[in-house]
Amino acid sequence: MDCVSYALANADVRYDRTMAHGLGRLRKDVSATFGRDAEWDGTPALGVFEFLKRFVNAGNENDVSEGRAVYLLPEFTQGDLKRELYTVTPSLQGGRSGEVSSYMELVNWLLRKYADEQSLSDQDVLFHGASREDGETENDLYARVRGLRRLCGYIHTEWQMKSRHMQGLGWEIRADVREHNTGNMPMDLLVQYAQRKGDVSCRRYEKQQAEEARRAEARRERRAARPTPRTFVTAAVTAPTKVGEVPEGPSPRGKGRFGQPRNYNCLACDMRGHFFRQCPRLDAATKALLNRAYEERMAERPQEDQRRPKQTLAAVGTSLGPPWSSSDAAPPPGVEAEELFQEDKSSSENA
Repeated sequence: MDCVSYALANADVRYDRTMAHGLGRLRKDVSATFGRDAEWDGTPALGVFEFLKRFVNAGNENDVSEGRAVYLLPEFTQGDLKRELYTVTPSLQGGRSGEVSSYMELVNWLLRKYADEQSLSDQDVLFHGASREDGETENDLYARVRGLRRLCGYIHTEWQMKSRHMQGLGWEIRADVREHNTGNMPMDLLVQYAQRKGDVSCRRYEKQQAEEARRAEARRERRAARPTPRTFVTAAVTAPTKVGEVPEGPSPRGKGRFGQPRNYNCLACDMRGHFFRQCPRLDAATKALLNRAYEERMAERPQEDQRRPKQTLAAVGTSLGPPWSSSDAAPPPGVEAEELFQEDKSSSENA
């Protein structure tokens, strides 16, 4: 771990009794910059980077030397960590020497204790894989990348964080942000530009979604306005129980004129001699359904005898008698008297 990045600007390592008297006043000045309620207790472990970064910034603003920092740093910790630091650092009066004797050794001790390699590796993987999630804005992505950089111990430069932020943006605005970026552009201005582009992209996406929803609703309305298609009755045909089984013969109603079988095939068994609704291979429920549909259809049609005019013949007799022969004097039934008269007249002329 590189501890040079946490070195103070004032590299003076001297510390004597005169400096110890002014250490209390210096602590108050540094505390105003560091934060009065920002003491660190050792959790989380990777918070050591943030703690050291804040201490370096506060120390440089108040011109704290490295000789004083070794005694001043434990004052900004709390709990078990503070007690442990008092045991490893030398005493203020110089009567006891601890495990560490300088500020840089104290920084290395903190990094070895809390910054393990596995945790750093995990955070580094998260940093390089950061990308914008659903419902996350460009500003939220920048805050998350900045937090991952802090947990990685600021081992990534400002340029690397800027590159990671641009890589994690959505594909809709990534090219525009890269083209707008320059080498000397501050990170804040780049994030603001990305946020504006992201807002425009979100509004465009919402407009497209609304248009697609409107078109889908129009398609549903057109389908609902279409006429209902005709429904057809489908019948289940039962296969014969045995191979080569012949179905029952045609019914009397299946015969055509003059008692001859009808010249068409059944739609169910592809055999002649019966209607589809009378096929012997259909089950009883299907036959009943087809017969009921046929009767309803026939009831709607006008009767054939009502459409055709009745043809009547004038009969001589009002009642039917016994069978007529040529020897009988009476004319056969259904023959007009005028026809008989004409027949007798023509026979007498020929004679």
